[in-house]
Amino acid sequence: MSSTTPAHAGKTGSSPRLALEAQRHAGLRWIGAAAFAFALPGLALAVGLWVTGGATGGLVMLGVATTGLSLGTFGLHNDTALALMHRAEPQSLDDAARAELAAEPDPRALAALAPMPRLALGVTVIALGLHALLATRLLGALGG
Repeated sequence: MSSTTPAHAGKTGSSPRLALEAQRHAGLRWIGAAAFAFALPGLALAVGLWVTGGATGGLVMLGVATTGLSLGTFGLHNDTALALMHRAEPQSLDDAARAELAAEPDPRALAALAPMPRLALGVTVIALGLHALLATRLLGALGG
């Protein structure tokens, strides 16, 4: 098997399972995008509070961590979805997944991706926990 040959060669029994798992992570990656959209204003507010003396630098660091893990959530789910799509039989994938694979600028790079579903879910949980902590701390700093 060459580096460009899909890892699914000869593994047709697990292909529908891989396709379903890929579809799940493709959906979960958007949690990371939404989390980033919420974290960025929180980070900006934390910086603003810090500059005006309304909060400590620790709140800024919490905002940075929350924003970074939100991006990490998107990236881990995205890479996991792509790696699983690459390993699944093409006929087990839906049209959207096949189109996404076909649109990849470097198809050979897909073979190098390692699916990490547990890590992706773990980072998602941590990122969402940090969001709750950041919101709580921001409300406290604002006097709410």
